[in-house]
Amino acid sequence: MFAKAMLKWRTPSLADGRTNSGTMANDRSAAYFEPAPVLAEAVDADWSGIVDAVYCISLQTRPDRMAAANAEITRVGLAPLTTFYRPLPHPERPIQGIWESHRAVACHALERGLRRVLILEDDIRFSRLPTAARRSRLAAQLATLPADWNIFFLGHWPFRARFVARDLVQVESACAHAYIASERVLRWLAERPFGFRDIALRRGAGKGIDSAYSVLPGCFAVFPMLVVQGASPSDHFAHLRNKGGRKLHHRLMRWLPAERFYAFGMRAAEVAVAVRALPSFFRALVRRQR
Repeated sequence: MFAKAMLKWRTPSLADGRTNSGTMANDRSAAYFEPAPVLAEAVDADWSGIVDAVYCISLQTRPDRMAAANAEITRVGLAPLTTFYRPLPHPERPIQGIWESHRAVACHALERGLRRVLILEDDIRFSRLPTAARRSRLAAQLATLPADWNIFFLGHWPFRARFVARDLVQVESACAHAYIASERVLRWLAERPFGFRDIALRRGAGKGIDSAYSVLPGCFAVFPMLVVQGASPSDHFAHLRNKGGRKLHHRLMRWLPAERFYAFGMRAAEVAVAVRALPSFFRALVRRQR
């Protein structure tokens, strides 16, 4: 494992990984990277051929969520590959903090020469155990993706889907809690700070990284999804609940259990888009038989 590298809270760039790598590791006033804590119940699993490394984003102010995420990562054998990124909450805009956290991870991965990384948020829950057979299938699916693929979702909220195989869909999807990022999208993200002028967003899906990912071309997902969001309290939703504005989604957040809605709703969304995509599913089966 590499030594902890620190990133001051500011817009990161590819150069930031170099200039901040010598910052004192005991400085908790800045964002930092650290290896996943080793747990006694560590599971040995081979993820080679799938990803070069794993990153999990977890706020310094939420040790409860980091501990839960680390337990889940350990349960599926990802701990040896995992580095935690520990930012502080953005002082004003959590949505910007989320974007810049994913961007900091992208910059760090590129600095390490990584080409394919699994990026997780700390509310993950593997709803299907990634057995040896499933890991082998993931590697095979990644090998069949076109050269210009961007994202391979292990968990997502799909808006549209088209089957390209019986267990692989091309998607327009939100949610950035569990996805494999190609080198192509790592560079796309590293070059685009929050609010960058040429970023396309999905209408009605906000201004966050989920919205931007949902309109990127070259996005795919495993079907059915492997990872869903947990229902633990979210700082982002807490921020929206505390807003005094009159926007409808701010009002809804004051009484809607949004965390549970996202935790269970993405499965319903997956079923809905799969039903609409049934013609492409049957075409994929026919191609496989031929």
